[in-house]
Amino acid sequence: MLVKRPPPRGFTLIELMTTIAVLTVLAVVAVPSFREFIANQRIRNASFELMSALMLARSQAIAQNGDVRLKMKTGATSWNEGWSVTDNTSTFSSQEALSSLKITEADDQSAIIYGRDGRATGAAKFSIEASTPVAGVKARCITIGLGGQPFSSEGGCT
Repeated sequence: MLVKRPPPRGFTLIELMTTIAVLTVLAVVAVPSFREFIANQRIRNASFELMSALMLARSQAIAQNGDVRLKMKTGATSWNEGWSVTDNTSTFSSQEALSSLKITEADDQSAIIYGRDGRATGAAKFSIEASTPVAGVKARCITIGLGGQPFSSEGGCT
């Protein structure tokens, strides 16, 4: 009597190697664009964090009816080392260091001061970019006019 065996289950070695080869090619193609995506998201997130801190400083200056500062962290030499929003007695917000980014202020100011009317005591421009250049990654610029309202735009500050 002949016993019928069930068909073998699983993949052959050739099918497995073909699948691995296709996945390798797809990964090699996807990694550079994924790196660009991550760098762009870091820049965008940092600009949103800085914009939020500026808006908080402005609103607190109006609410407190006094000067409020957005300033670099104590001991920091650059903005990417972190900042805080304070009125010298209370700290309203604090940002830790941001890695892989370069945040510079055009006039090398270490603090932005908002008066009780919500206006900045001087204009400022922040440039946010990757610390090491990555192809396809765009810098962002945050400008603050004398009215105090910050604006964010794509591209470097001019």
